[in-house]
Amino acid sequence: MAEVTDDPPAAAKSTAKAKPFRRPKRAKKTLSDDFLVAVRADFRAHGAGVIAKVRSEKPDQYLKIVLSVLPKGADIDTNSLDALSDDEIRQRIRGLEAVLRPFLRERPGLEKLGLKESGSGEEGISEPAQGVGPQAPH
Repeated sequence: MAEVTDDPPAAAKSTAKAKPFRRPKRAKKTLSDDFLVAVRADFRAHGAGVIAKVRSEKPDQYLKIVLSVLPKGADIDTNSLDALSDDEIRQRIRGLEAVLRPFLRERPGLEKLGLKESGSGEEGISEPAQGVGPQAPH
């Protein structure tokens, strides 16, 4: 009569020790690279206007997009603007707009993004978010 043991058969032991299948790192990187090339091409074809439309029509989806491109483990202080005066916040906005303006002017249809042209009132200040986001008491 065969001896009964708690040990699994030899064939089961070899599969238990086998590591689960993982995609090779190069294949994963290639897939990521290919995806980013496709996204870049789509952005070049349709521009930032689509992003602006998503921001205004679906702010929850826009926030998901923003969060998805942030680096993992980014230490974000969500209240860093609380310590700044209104003038300091305006200066930061002007600085960002100055950096972005040359890129935005290259794309047709971006005047809908809310950036005012030079000489149109307050220099370099974005228009209000038109009801999107929290409203500060006045």
